[in-house]
Amino acid sequence: MTSEQARSQLRSLVRTVEHLAEPAAAQVAYLRDLRTYPSADELALEFDAMRRFVPELAESGLITSSAIAILDAIDEKLTDMSGRKNEDLWHADSLESSADWKVVRTLSRDALARWKVS
Repeated sequence: MTSEQARSQLRSLVRTVEHLAEPAAAQVAYLRDLRTYPSADELALEFDAMRRFVPELAESGLITSSAIAILDAIDEKLTDMSGRKNEDLWHADSLESSADWKVVRTLSRDALARWKVS
């Protein structure tokens, strides 16, 4: 991966985490724009797709170990929210009411605060 490709991947990852950090109303608007509303799945799917680039971004020195730790925490939280028993969490209505989504937003804001963009 070239340094420009790595920077592009980092920008995409940042945008994905920004969507996770947004207030519930903004997340709903984003899902409507994507035409995936009322499903909130796309927020996690986008994160998962971009999360795969973290090892290369770390190797390139574009993100810090503390940012990686927070990304890992976001990933773990989203994984914990998965499964049939939590299917109600993946309806857009839960973005506003769920304590789990509030945790995801808090972790996402922490990740953005720790970002090291070269």
